[in-house]
Amino acid sequence: FSQMGAGFAIAMRDLEFRGAGNVLGTQQSGHIAAVGYELYCDLLDAAVRRLKNMPPKLKVDVNIDLPGEAFIPDDYVPNLRMKIDLYRRMTSVTSADDLESIRAELNDRFGTPPDEVLHLLALTDLKIEAALWQVDLIKLEDQDGGMYIVFEYTDAARIKQLAKSSGGRLRVVDGRSAYAELHSDVEDPPAVLAEAKLVLQGA
Repeated sequence: FSQMGAGFAIAMRDLEFRGAGNVLGTQQSGHIAAVGYELYCDLLDAAVRRLKNMPPKLKVDVNIDLPGEAFIPDDYVPNLRMKIDLYRRMTSVTSADDLESIRAELNDRFGTPPDEVLHLLALTDLKIEAALWQVDLIKLEDQDGGMYIVFEYTDAARIKQLAKSSGGRLRVVDGRSAYAELHSDVEDPPAVLAEAKLVLQGA
């Protein structure tokens, strides 16, 4: 434990072994290992926000079932620990600025990202856009010979607002799904992602 950041690693191991205590006292809870340090921090942050009457932190919990390979290849980031950390950070970003910081870091540390990593970044960007509209699933569906991007949502008012701003491109078909016809080739994954993002931007 002599490398950069070793002190943080030791502190994390200590938290895993003994728990975080009751924060304001000396008792040791020992429960933090059961939920994980990151989830514990999320729960604590949510509780503090409620007490301060602040809005809840945006959660990017969106499932995307669209074509294309999205992963970090071994020959791009060979260190498994670094790779896991990058995946963790990508799943936790909630803004385009945070994602751009990760993109710049990848370029600086590992060089120009391959197509699979670019697709992963584009997917993360799409998830952020979708979360803003309370969309929790994006997929493709074949209807009557045409291909459509399906957006499953949880907030009817928000999706109706998006449908209105899209100028009729997005159609709300029921209380759960909205459809937009796909104009790109389904065999071109970057174009499909770009088109889905345009729909979410009301274009």
